[in-house]
Amino acid sequence: MNPIVPATLALSADGVPYSAAFDDVYHSSDGGLGQARHVFMAGNDLPHAWAGRSYFTIVETGFGQGLNFLATWQAWRADPQRCERLHFVSLEQFPFRRDDLAVLHARYPELAELSAALRAAWPALTPGLHRIWLDDGRVTLTLALGDARALLSQLDARADAIYLDGFSPAKNPELWQLPIYKALWRLSHAGTTLATYTVAGEVRRGLTEAGFAVRKAEGFGGKRQMLRGGVARAPRRTTPHAGKRSALVVGAGLAGCAVAERLAARGWQVTLLEAESDLAQRSSGNHAGLMHPYYSRDDNLLSRLTRAGCALALRHFAALTAAGLPLRYAVEGILQLAKHDAQQQLMAELAEQGGWPDLAFLPPEAASARAGTALPRGGWWFADGATVSPPSLCRANLLRHPRHITLRTGTEVAALRHETDHWLALDISGRPLARAGIAVLANATAAARLPQAAGLPLHDAARVATVLAQSELAVPRIAIAGDGYVTGALDGARVIGAASLTDTLAQAETANLDALRTLVPGLPPPQPLSSRTCLRPTAPDRLPLIGALPLAEQSAACHQLRQIARHPGLYAALAFGSRGLTWATLAGELLASHLDGEPAPLEQPLLDAVDPARFLLRALRSAR
Repeated sequence: MNPIVPATLALSADGVPYSAAFDDVYHSSDGGLGQARHVFMAGNDLPHAWAGRSYFTIVETGFGQGLNFLATWQAWRADPQRCERLHFVSLEQFPFRRDDLAVLHARYPELAELSAALRAAWPALTPGLHRIWLDDGRVTLTLALGDARALLSQLDARADAIYLDGFSPAKNPELWQLPIYKALWRLSHAGTTLATYTVAGEVRRGLTEAGFAVRKAEGFGGKRQMLRGGVARAPRRTTPHAGKRSALVVGAGLAGCAVAERLAARGWQVTLLEAESDLAQRSSGNHAGLMHPYYSRDDNLLSRLTRAGCALALRHFAALTAAGLPLRYAVEGILQLAKHDAQQQLMAELAEQGGWPDLAFLPPEAASARAGTALPRGGWWFADGATVSPPSLCRANLLRHPRHITLRTGTEVAALRHETDHWLALDISGRPLARAGIAVLANATAAARLPQAAGLPLHDAARVATVLAQSELAVPRIAIAGDGYVTGALDGARVIGAASLTDTLAQAETANLDALRTLVPGLPPPQPLSSRTCLRPTAPDRLPLIGALPLAEQSAACHQLRQIARHPGLYAALAFGSRGLTWATLAGELLASHLDGEPAPLEQPLLDAVDPARFLLRALRSAR
């Protein structure tokens, strides 16, 4: 994906925000808020259209300075009949920087509270989808940064209203073409409405050909007319989960607790079943872990997924903390130390390309100064890198919506059985444990013991994490990852790791101490407090398994993931490997969004990349 080029702040002669690249203004000279309210909101019969709904989704082409979004959010707040949850999906190829937005938003003091909240949550300007929760999670902005022609075809959303905005057809013809209209129609349903400020003939004809029915209406300000309309013929779409809004989640580690929290946030009743005596007893039980994204020259799937996962997790951590929940974490930065000179050169080159605003390279001298001790090489500095307590995250997730989540420990699920409209969990004796409309397997490789997941290519990598007293390790002053890792300090301790458990725990502990001395030469040997084994469940491609589980028997004619038959209402959140902190929140949000028919937090190629059926599809293709 191409790097994002931010918009340049400029004003026209009459003071309207202006783009020199398109030689056009961002909104009518008669007023941006007035245009937002008359053309896009009233043109889609808002706020009336969302009245009494559980959720409502708007898709917009052209976020600009965000006036359409802010006006919609303001109206939603003021409406006593508003929908419970508002989703706003907006595409933008040239987003403004946060500081430029502040200048533009200062012209609208009536929106000061909302615009400040938007800017506070403004993401790093990197390609792809950025999910932002506002108003205690009741309003969700999903910013799709990049070329609308590519991103629209990759959105998984069900639009109730469409704001067809952007620079004029004469100035930006690429946004006003039949493929764009067809992609918008694909996101529609029978009741979807559409509005735009232009009545250009080619726009009317293109929308009609794509499947919309539009008509002229009274325009705003100096424009005599605008277009509004709806769907002439509805596309075939899969429907959201329409059964019981109850779920049983198997496994109370990072994955299971995150899924439970995201479902409970939407009002689902969740029963969480854990075989151990308490939550977070296995891999999620480490004292602390590191969370930072991964980068690659080609911006591969792993890079994009870790970037999305870290950004969403940090927003979630902030929300948990704001709610007063006992999450223990520190965003103090992480240095990913180069393992050899060639990697150091590659790291410097990628950072210097400038496509990743949150990626910086520290040469050896600067890295050593930041660490407070001499380091052998430099590396990437992740200012948003976090040291997190996994058990505290699990507990905070369950405490956020306590009326909606029931945790049952010491409860091992030996079998699952589907019965008409629900799933039934059974113990080793065949006795019922719990029943619910859907089931989610989040119990690592133990999931493969169940027949429904037996075909998943899961395996464990046994690693050892060693805890050191903070007083034993005054330097490095920062968290470092490389050949081994050392976390920042939490609750008076730091963690190093994670050596493979090839023989004894004592040998792995010694290997961790050796790796620490390689990362930070010259350290006096610290005395460990404890070490523990953690099994990292992984898939062959190192990507997680998130989504609906496939049936074992499939038609040989299947050649796309959407053709794979699935177990009704059975899902997985598995194979997080060493990235449980990175992917847990993302997995929960992805599954909950899918079940409620809300926009997905990832674009389609990334959804396909984590689909549990991907290995089965490859096998079917190979067998032909």
